[in-house]
Amino acid sequence: MRSRSIAWRLALAFAVVCALVLSAIGVFLYRSLDSEIAYRDDLALLGRLEQVRALLADSDSLGALQARPRLYQNMLGNLDSLLLVRRADGSNVIAINPRQRELPPLNAIAREQTPQRRDVLTWQAPDGAELALLSGEAQGPNGEPLTVIAGKVLTEREQMLASYRLRLYLAVGLGALLAFALGLVLLRRGLQPLRQLSAAVRGIDLRSLDQRLPASGTPAELLEPVQAINGMLARLDDSVQRLSQFSADLAHEIRTPLHTLLASNGQALNHPRSTAEYQELLASNMEEFERLKRMAENLMFLARAEQAERALDLRTLELHEVGNELCDYFEALADDRNIRLENALHGELLADQQLLQRALGNLLANAVRHADESTLISLRRRDEPGVCWLQIHNHGPVIAPEHLGKLFDRFYRVDPSRTQPGDSGGLGLAIVQSIMLLHGGQVRVSSDASGTVFELGFVLSQ
Repeated sequence: MRSRSIAWRLALAFAVVCALVLSAIGVFLYRSLDSEIAYRDDLALLGRLEQVRALLADSDSLGALQARPRLYQNMLGNLDSLLLVRRADGSNVIAINPRQRELPPLNAIAREQTPQRRDVLTWQAPDGAELALLSGEAQGPNGEPLTVIAGKVLTEREQMLASYRLRLYLAVGLGALLAFALGLVLLRRGLQPLRQLSAAVRGIDLRSLDQRLPASGTPAELLEPVQAINGMLARLDDSVQRLSQFSADLAHEIRTPLHTLLASNGQALNHPRSTAEYQELLASNMEEFERLKRMAENLMFLARAEQAERALDLRTLELHEVGNELCDYFEALADDRNIRLENALHGELLADQQLLQRALGNLLANAVRHADESTLISLRRRDEPGVCWLQIHNHGPVIAPEHLGKLFDRFYRVDPSRTQPGDSGGLGLAIVQSIMLLHGGQVRVSSDASGTVFELGFVLSQ
């Protein structure tokens, strides 16, 4: 199904609005004209009645008036007007009725009464013509009572109004068509920046994610979408760069144990060995397999965490008990290096127990691995308004500032050569950051001569 054009729909709506506005103006003008014409016709009848009354009162005799019928015809001015002057017995003194229409009975207004517009009667003739009639009493030259009837056929008025209506219809129709055409042209020109924006977006592909849509000269209505698209491109570019770096790091990390396995097994196949040597080789291979297994498990955990597949099992935890369990677990590893563990955690915290233990465990394992021998590693709690910070403090080599911002990147190591058995493959701190993101918290690190501090920040519920 072909999509409808916004320009066409807006132009059509603009044309409909213009047609409605023009129609409203036309109706107002039409009614004003109709009212004005009716007002003038009524005034003409009222004036005619007064004129004929004055003429009858000032004449010497009715015979003299009857002898000059042309005078009254010239006074009326057209064939659509009529004038009747009748005696009391119904005979006509003056009868100007070009169409010879039979008139209905009329109530004549008194001679002393000034005629008003409300005295004008509208009557429908048998032939369909509409007449405006006015009747009034008058007095002849010798005081004879007379009746004057003035009237006008409204056919000319109806023809004029009909012609005016036709012109209004044509004006509204042509105005709507002109509004549609002009609106379509203006809208197409106004939507030109949108077409340019679409062309710019079509020109961006995977190899040009660093490009941004131009914001200068963009209409105000499109500025916010342009900024949103540029923000989306920046996030996509960052994600693609991180994915590319992750793929390269993953290949490098996997290549090392695989290369070790291939080399050791190749040597074992080429040269016969004793049972003890084969057992030593198998033990070495098992270490590499364990390393690959941990790496796969860590990568799977990170993938699920980023896709929010894991539902948090939030519970109120006693932090001191969590700290005691971790210290008991790492006590043997710490004793090997004569490192003392101190648990100063206290209070309660709403968190997922397994994930919290894993995050603190990764940090504690990292601290035991890099701390100086015969030093103290302490677990502490520090509260700020709305945030609970769990700290792991150890004394060891100072981490250079250029490394601090990269510690939580996958496969990143400050010293790649210091790979030890049980190492997480450079994914331990990345897992810690993912766990904190799942909890809606944050992780940060600082390092100076007084020691290195890793902090987990949990938002406290109100």
